[in-house]
Amino acid sequence: MPLFRVPGRRSLMFIAIGLYVTAIALIWILRSGTGEPATALGRTALETDAAAQNWARRQITDALPSFRLPDLDGHPRDSEEWQGRLLVINVWATWCAPCREEVPLLIDLQNQYDPKVLTVLGLSLDDPAPVARFAEDFGINYPLLVGSDEVREVTRQFGSDQLGLPHTFFVDTEGTIVDFHLGLITPEQMERLIERLVE
Repeated sequence: MPLFRVPGRRSLMFIAIGLYVTAIALIWILRSGTGEPATALGRTALETDAAAQNWARRQITDALPSFRLPDLDGHPRDSEEWQGRLLVINVWATWCAPCREEVPLLIDLQNQYDPKVLTVLGLSLDDPAPVARFAEDFGINYPLLVGSDEVREVTRQFGSDQLGLPHTFFVDTEGTIVDFHLGLITPEQMERLIERLVE
C-alpha cells in the first residue's frame, strides 16, 4: 500500500474551500479599526483567499451553458429568456447561512438596475416550498429557479458542482462568464464585480 496517495479532485475541492473559509475567518479577526488587515498574517489571509478564488474560477466554463429549470410555480424557465442581458447568477440554498446573509445585497443590486438591463437570477438547491417562504419573508425581487437535483445538474454544466455555497457568476450580454465569486460577497466586492461587468 502506498504511503502517500495523490488527492483526487473532490479532496482538492475540500482543501480549497477549507483554505477559503480559514482565510475569511482570519480577515475578520485581524481587521483593525481602519478596515485594513492589522498584520502580515492578515495579508497572508487575503492572499490565500485570492488563491482560492483563482482556483475556483479555473473550474468553471467560459460561456453560459443553456439550461431549463422550474420556477417557484413549477413552470419551466429557459436561460434563453434572459439572453442579451447582463446576468448575476447566484447559486444558493435556504439552509446555507452565508447564502441567506447575502440575499439583501442581491435585492439591493436588482433595485439599482432595470431587470431588462441586468437581472439577478437565483438558482436554489431546494424544493420550492421553503424557497417560496424565504422569498416572501425577505421580499426577494428577482427570479428564483429551484430544484435540488435539477440545480445540481446545472452546476455540473457550469463546472461548479464541486464548489461550495454560495457562488455567483457574472455574465455579459454575449453570454460570457466574465467573473465568478466563491463564497459570501461583501458590498465592496460586489461593487467591484459589477463595475467590471457593466464597463
